[in-house]
Amino acid sequence: MRRTPAEEIVEFLSFSSTPSNHVEKLKKVSPREWEHLLQWLDDSGLAFYFLQKLKNTNSDAVPSWVISRLEGNFAANQRRVADMSLRFDVLNQKFNEAGVRYAVLKGLSLVPQFCPDVTLRHQSDFDYLIDDQSLSAAQRVLVEAGYSEKVPESSQKFVFLMPGTRASRSGEQYSAQAPHAVELHLDPWDSEDMHRLPAMPRQFSVERTRMQRVSGFSFPALTEEDAFLLQVLHACQHLFTYWIRMSCFFEIGYFLNQRTSDTSLWNRIEQQVGDNLVLREFVVVITELVAKLFRAPVPELVRAWGARIRPAPRVWLESYARPWAFCELPAYEFRWFPKAKLTLFLYQQYRDDCAEKHVMRNRLLTLSRMARMAAAAKEKPSLILDVGWWRRQLLIRRSLFHALAGLRYLCEIPRWRWLNRARMRAASTNV
Repeated sequence: MRRTPAEEIVEFLSFSSTPSNHVEKLKKVSPREWEHLLQWLDDSGLAFYFLQKLKNTNSDAVPSWVISRLEGNFAANQRRVADMSLRFDVLNQKFNEAGVRYAVLKGLSLVPQFCPDVTLRHQSDFDYLIDDQSLSAAQRVLVEAGYSEKVPESSQKFVFLMPGTRASRSGEQYSAQAPHAVELHLDPWDSEDMHRLPAMPRQFSVERTRMQRVSGFSFPALTEEDAFLLQVLHACQHLFTYWIRMSCFFEIGYFLNQRTSDTSLWNRIEQQVGDNLVLREFVVVITELVAKLFRAPVPELVRAWGARIRPAPRVWLESYARPWAFCELPAYEFRWFPKAKLTLFLYQQYRDDCAEKHVMRNRLLTLSRMARMAAAAKEKPSLILDVGWWRRQLLIRRSLFHALAGLRYLCEIPRWRWLNRARMRAASTNV
């Protein structure tokens, strides 16, 4: 089957393929397709990883105006990273002075284990793990720093924004003036906010951290085994809400490519996962999906876990994972029958047994967004008269997406059931 230009870029970025084979195919991409690809590169988070590899391979297959656009955005992102790093350091100092016990999640803490250079990432927020006793102090620090708290959507996550900022896309997102958020997490795996997925014992603690130094700044971060498991859970959270930046998979692949043979690390990961079968399967699903996309090596431990994974998640990995990863971006792209909600087949394997039919109905129709809009309007009634607020909700586009994606899911149910029956017959034959 012929690959799309986006798939050729992902193949070009893979960890065990010959880049020239895929870049040559990009020579056939038209200027109009490149405009779409540039938007996709920005939205997927792969723009600067792509630019770096083009430079490393001295490729001339990409038009000069595309390179110029990428380099201009990269220069802007370098300035943004410098500005964000200073803000980040100031917040950390204020947290330290207030006695807040915290660990930095994602962002700068991913360097260098998941990303070789901080300027290759676009950072839109700061994430912190906070212990329960430090929450009020951390909230006070952010308010005093000029942030305002959004209406909480959960009891485990608190989001703060700079007032008056607007979300941005394309080249605008790389500006130092583009908005950013600060998120405080009591538990990064928030089953309350995860649509009835199983609750887990808290996997991460501010008691289990290490000091990390990036760009001249020191801060407490998760241990390497916890950082990997957090990236897996972060990917699952986005997977079950239909869309994830492709760069998240690439960065996990970078980690795997560097550390697959580190027996000590994988022993610690095995110990940390323990007998949590759901987390074990999540590790398998995300690691194997990364391997499918970027040809990253799969550690022996994950191979062993994968051999014992249940039939339905295996069917999803083999038949739906890669097509889903290249699905359309739901908020603003129109496609007939988008693939995004095919993750519901996987979601059904992990949802809490207490979840009734109305939970699946809500997932299909995404009534939770309406609930959040109602909560925001209740907190701030003036929003009802704010035309800009209504416009930003993209109600028509989102409604159309959910209707068409839901229909695609419903039409796929017979095939999903047939594949699972075939898998079960094959398994019983091999016994």
